[in-house]
Amino acid sequence: MRKPAALFAVSAAAIMWAASGTAAQHFFAHSDRSAMELSNIRMILAGLLLLAVAWQSRGLSRGWKILLEKPRLWLDITLYAAVAIFLVQYTYFQGIAVGGAAATTVICYTCPAMVICWNSFAGRRLPKLSEALAVIMAIIGIVLLVTGGDLERLSVPLACIAWSLASGACFAFSAIYPRHLLLTFDPYFLLAAGMLIGGIASSAFVSSLDWRPFFVPEVAFDIVYIIVGGTAMAFLLFNAGLLYLSPEQATVTATVEPAASVLLASAVFGTRFGAVELLGVALVLTAILLPVLPMGKDST
Repeated sequence: MRKPAALFAVSAAAIMWAASGTAAQHFFAHSDRSAMELSNIRMILAGLLLLAVAWQSRGLSRGWKILLEKPRLWLDITLYAAVAIFLVQYTYFQGIAVGGAAATTVICYTCPAMVICWNSFAGRRLPKLSEALAVIMAIIGIVLLVTGGDLERLSVPLACIAWSLASGACFAFSAIYPRHLLLTFDPYFLLAAGMLIGGIASSAFVSSLDWRPFFVPEVAFDIVYIIVGGTAMAFLLFNAGLLYLSPEQATVTATVEPAASVLLASAVFGTRFGAVELLGVALVLTAILLPVLPMGKDST
């Protein structure tokens, strides 16, 4: 997979996550289930789906053999499952539950700045010009897109801000940490293991393991999409792109998610956008393209 294909994969994953956020908001409006319960069923069922795919592709047997030869990798997978799978989903859903998908998404996408700051600190260097410009343009574009230029429209509950920032930090971790695991394991096996470990661990924090309320007609479509499209397919596409992009490029490219989230809100709820919002879309798209422009090629 070359860089343009990797950028497409990460962008597609971001759009799927945006749709997942919209589905989650609809779910919470029509169900009394908690964010923890939604995260639990999402991880377990998506993990079982990915486990079946890993078995079919023989990634399951290869992954198990590697773990038998290098048992210390269990710790790496467990950390990946805890932060990059479980916490990134739970904190995101919790933010949506208390403040809505749009507010949660825009705050969460402080993560590219977190990634660039961390890598600059770890590498004892200043951010490259293309990195700094991409983050600045993406953040400005997101703010314009979500607020329409009126910053008062960003007023959200404090709990939503806290959960969303936590989700952004976990997403930044998911872009930085798992590269060595992606180079070691079959992607289906790695995600299946992460999902199942996270799902089983989260079972200790739910009051009931009765999944019947998740499949009533009012929310059944939300759940099916969140599990298949917004989890299994989205994480696979993001990890595939992450193999060929730097963490900075991956997280900046994924800022298409808030743009897609707002556009989906327009389609679902009839929201209309003016010139300021369209300028925000243009800035986000430009930020996505910066990593493949000539000035950004030094970071390949």
